[in-house]
Amino acid sequence: MAYDDPIVLNEKIDNPIGAHEDPGKSPTTINVYQNGSTFYFGESYIGCAVTLLLNNVVVYSDMVGIDGTVSFPESFSGTFELILTVGTTVYGAFVTL
Repeated sequence: MAYDDPIVLNEKIDNPIGAHEDPGKSPTTINVYQNGSTFYFGESYIGCAVTLLLNNVVVYSDMVGIDGTVSFPESFSGTFELILTVGTTVYGAFVTL
């Protein structure tokens, strides 16, 4: 299966006003690959939660499968926020299906 150029998921850092952030910590990124409605996260993310949001509302959720992929329903079209949760760290990016 051929995948498009990588989509970069950025770590979502929630830093409320007045909170102290570790100055040595910088956000990390994860590259994922898309082919139509299928996304390849990689085998190291098997079992991690994946969520698709539309206007901050969850429209689909799944886990990364044993082949490192998640396939969203082909009936979905438009721009969504793709969220990957790895342990307690959350990554996200906007994607078009």
